[in-house]
Amino acid sequence: MNSLTFITGNMYKVTWTQRYIHLPIKHKKLDLTEIQSLDPKEVVEHKVKEAYKIIKQPVLVEDTSVVFNAWGKLPGPFIKFFLEELGNEGMSKMLTGPDRSAVARVIYGVYNGKELYFFEGAIEGTISKKPMGTNGFGWNPIFIPNGWKKTYAEMTNEEMDKVGIRRIALEKMKKKLQTK
Repeated sequence: MNSLTFITGNMYKVTWTQRYIHLPIKHKKLDLTEIQSLDPKEVVEHKVKEAYKIIKQPVLVEDTSVVFNAWGKLPGPFIKFFLEELGNEGMSKMLTGPDRSAVARVIYGVYNGKELYFFEGAIEGTISKKPMGTNGFGWNPIFIPNGWKKTYAEMTNEEMDKVGIRRIALEKMKKKLQTK
């Protein structure tokens, strides 16, 4: 693939992706239908194929999820809606009981009209009792990766490079796309 168009309205995600993928990455904001599913791969597959139908060139989409283990598979891919409705503080307060463990996951989908590739990064951690830090976006102020005492939002870029879910997935993507 000579180039990809990253479909996102979040320029932070574009900048982060360009740090790892050394291909020309264009950016386009599209309002894509977000299907309801607890399976993040299903969500990504729908989004990437819809994006390709619209722009008719190789596309990249991503979707993040955070599972609070005490809540089964929730919020999972619905994290965006939980954040909009409750905010990080509300979610932290609602997580009662001793189990504050969580899994953060990102899945990128690349589709060229014929081949579909998924690249996943996941890390286990815990949910803080209150939001901390100002870096990043979304749920970063409440997620503490295992082995750390800081939330993602308290970390520097260098620290995030060590434990960031995007780095994990993007390194897999970079390897695959270099062989194409």
